[in-house]
Amino acid sequence: MLVRDVVEEIAEKAPNYLSPQSILRKITQVRDRLLRESGSAQQQAETVCTAIDIVEGQSQYSLPCPPGNVVDVDILWEGDWRRLTFRQFHQDSIKPYYYFQAGVIGLVPAPDGDITQGLKLFHIPVLAPLTVSDMDGMTGFDPDYDMVLVYGVLRELSGGYDGLYQQLLNDWKTANSGFEKYVVKERW
Repeated sequence: MLVRDVVEEIAEKAPNYLSPQSILRKITQVRDRLLRESGSAQQQAETVCTAIDIVEGQSQYSLPCPPGNVVDVDILWEGDWRRLTFRQFHQDSIKPYYYFQAGVIGLVPAPDGDITQGLKLFHIPVLAPLTVSDMDGMTGFDPDYDMVLVYGVLRELSGGYDGLYQQLLNDWKTANSGFEKYVVKERW
């Protein structure tokens, strides 16, 4: 569906009038939330890598995305790439690890040397908010499941579409969970 189609579906079903700008803002919010909460197959397929230069003694770095978009963090540690574990509380027994605080990513222990592009953040890309000029484009969500956006917005507006939204959301999550490749189909 085009953005225009999603906006028209919402406008037809909405309990009261909303401006196209308001509808687009709500579509953007629902889309971004769904992409952050997506299943493992979606996260692995849609990630981008941002490399950050490590500076000696500096333990905190700016994030290129919201913390919820981060899928994996790797560091060049003693000459080898190593996946960092996420810890939100100080733990001396597990090092190295990363944490989030006030829009930054922190590293424990603090780096003991400068390493060009020594930190790799794999994250779901941050999509630009939808505007009126995007009406003839795609939503940025799975084109086969754009109705999830429609009913996600309607659910937030009125609450009367929760059942249909949950059904469509479950269908989308099942299709993108990554487990379908493990299903054994046998004929008897």
